[in-house]
Amino acid sequence: MSAFGAGRLHVCRFYGSWDLNQMISENAATLFRSIRKLSSKDAKNTTKEWDDLTFQFGPRAFLYADKDRIIGFAATPIEAERLVTQFGKKYRMPIPPASDGGVFYLIQQEGDNIKTKEVSLSSDTVLKPEALALHYGSGGGEWHRSFVEKLCRRPNGLSIFEGKPGTGKTFYLRHLMGELKESHRFYFIPTAAMGILSKPDFIGFWTDQRWHHSNKKFVVILEDSDAALMTRGSDNREQVSALLNLSDGMLADFLRLQIICTINCSAADIDPALLRPGRLLCHRVFGRLDYAQAARLAGSLGRKLPQAHDYSLAEVFAGQDTDEINRPRIGFAA
Repeated sequence: MSAFGAGRLHVCRFYGSWDLNQMISENAATLFRSIRKLSSKDAKNTTKEWDDLTFQFGPRAFLYADKDRIIGFAATPIEAERLVTQFGKKYRMPIPPASDGGVFYLIQQEGDNIKTKEVSLSSDTVLKPEALALHYGSGGGEWHRSFVEKLCRRPNGLSIFEGKPGTGKTFYLRHLMGELKESHRFYFIPTAAMGILSKPDFIGFWTDQRWHHSNKKFVVILEDSDAALMTRGSDNREQVSALLNLSDGMLADFLRLQIICTINCSAADIDPALLRPGRLLCHRVFGRLDYAQAARLAGSLGRKLPQAHDYSLAEVFAGQDTDEINRPRIGFAA
């Protein structure tokens, strides 16, 4: 700002993924400002990571760079664009090959910044139509088609997937990400980071994402979100209020987010305001498969199950009887 003062200042932004190490290596003499992070759990193996870089190429020519964007500052629009275009072509990170499966974006908070990390899923997470019936019972395919139609038609809303661990909630979400990857953009918020829902910066993050991906519909996944959905108390009031605002009302009209929550508790324990008609898009109970259904699924996998009353998907894939594995666990085999 001291360089431009009250004079002409023009800015050009370019978003992508940039090789900051190569920028430093080839432009060390022009580095004007920088921020570097040190991160290590082991004092002998400290990693160093460049964060914010500012280069000066003339009295009124600057370029700022971080992992996700480069911004040119100059006295003319043409010069600002030239700086960004030149760096953009030279230091852009190679795009990884497209995955045959789905993709989701892990939301992370680093200091005051909210960022995303892309996670690709393998092709075997996408099920064929006949496989849906094997995994989720005879009505699984029909319910899936109805749910996808709602996700495509409705701009916002809340869906709740209820079921004990191992009944296939996450397995289904992986399939959904693969089937809708061309039209929808999926975001995942880890259980430990659920508090991010109530942070003021969260609205700005979604505004920015919407601006850059205006052609996609957004789906937010909150896995094991029992605590965030329970009847409001002193420990979760802000999270429940945030979900109410994000899934319905004027803020929801602006952000246009579909929110899918998976829970292990009963829906009867959920805050009633979240279940209001118009806000709740879907409530699906993922149950255990009866023996006949489980045996058919196991047969398609080349396995044979011992006789039992019922099985979870996790138990079918594990190939063990229920007496051996009917213990509290997190997640399931896939």
